[in-house]
Amino acid sequence: MKCAFLTFITLLTCSSAMASPPDGETLFQDNCVVCHGPRGTGGSAPKLAGDASEWKSKVFERAVLSGIDDHGKPLKAPMPHWASASFKSDNGVKPSKLEIDAIQKYLHQQK
Repeated sequence: MKCAFLTFITLLTCSSAMASPPDGETLFQDNCVVCHGPRGTGGSAPKLAGDASEWKSKVFERAVLSGIDDHGKPLKAPMPHWASASFKSDNGVKPSKLEIDAIQKYLHQQK
């Protein structure tokens, strides 16, 4: 019985320590809104909501990390190449696929 209780406490502790999924809206507001405007509607950089939000995940990830668009060409507007930078909350580590997917999902909801 004591062993079962300790196992339960261990599992409970581990599950609460696991990171929650990234929040696309927060990531977008912290890292993208200055150029792409509120809700991805455009600003000094192109509109993303309803456009890039429809790209395949791999293409969107390539655009974010390398600045290559859905036609395999460099993006027209200058954009940070996040592969060699980090989001505000990432402490020097490039954005993860989960973070990029969360941003794209948020943008898809903004159409």
